Amino acid sequence: MNKKNWLLVLSAFVVTVTSFSSCKKSNDNTEDKSTEWFQKAAYKGPQTSSAASFVIKNIAYVTTGQSNNAGSKPVNLKNTYAYDPASNTWSEKDPLADNNAESSGRRGAIAFAIGDFGYVGGGNDGANFLKDFYKFDPSAEKGKQWTKVADLPIVLANAVAFTIGGKAYVGTGETTIANGTSFTNQFFKYDPDLNKWEAIPDAPFTAKRKGAFVFVSGNAAYVGGGVSNGGYPADFYKFDGSKWTQLADLNRNDGTYSYDMTRSNAAAFVIGNSGFLAGGLKGTAISSVVKYNISGDYWTSDNTALGGGARQDAVAYTIGSTGYVATGLNGTTRFDDNWSFVPVY
Repeated sequence: MNKKNWLLVLSAFVVTVTSFSSCKKSNDNTEDKSTEWFQKAAYKGPQTSSAASFVIKNIAYVTTGQSNNAGSKPVNLKNTYAYDPASNTWSEKDPLADNNAESSGRRGAIAFAIGDFGYVGGGNDGANFLKDFYKFDPSAEKGKQWTKVADLPIVLANAVAFTIGGKAYVGTGETTIANGTSFTNQFFKYDPDLNKWEAIPDAPFTAKRKGAFVFVSGNAAYVGGGVSNGGYPADFYKFDGSKWTQLADLNRNDGTYSYDMTRSNAAAFVIGNSGFLAGGLKGTAISSVVKYNISGDYWTSDNTALGGGARQDAVAYTIGSTGYVATGLNGTTRFDDNWSFVPVY
């Protein structure tokens, strides 16, 4: 074979190997995930942890929480700010029910949205657990954005809250009992048309807990995690508004899957057919991001660690196909940064 023909054969071999390598890289799912997190405009309030959040018409609202005063002492907040991702800007709204004598600054408050309104209440003001609740109307004029609604049936903080079918559900968390405080598995349903709370059967969790997570997909809420007596429960459930269905544990080693996703005080949000947990607490603040495949009932941990670093007690929300995590706490350090998350699958 002459020199020209050898060169043709060699060129064909190089092209074949290059094409095969490219296909193999794609099939191995080695996409670059280093650009999943994007820093956005910082939270307009102070460096804050244990705030509450809800979303109305693609605008996120962040309210209450805990910060430090000028003397570095913890102070509980009433601040309310709105984040518009389209313009990447924050705007100030009325403080939580500032015109109501019962309202006080608080941390670990409970929040949800139904239709065009947000609802916030409960929490801890530093001396007491609370049960007062308020409705937020973003279309109302300044000074009149919050109105009082029916109190929770019990004082409650650090609970989960979600909405299904135009009703809100609140449960787990920390409450007051005769000789101190206690965790609970109690759940309550709120009907905004009747402005009424009613007790529903307790969640069938293995342990009472606070600092659990929740995300909603379709017409079901997914609830798990939290802390109970120093441990991190592994049981995980789906709730459709009438019944609880147990799912695979967060701590799993069954030959098919091996992982431990248990944690408390995590930021939780949903994108498409996946739920995400960002950060949280397990002895110390953590930075990992884990993904729940709803249709397959399993977790993976191949997403990029939380933008801004490890933290607990951050707020999280979803707008469109983007998740957001803002504020939070690591040790004694609180944050005011704000990050968007677009997963690479």
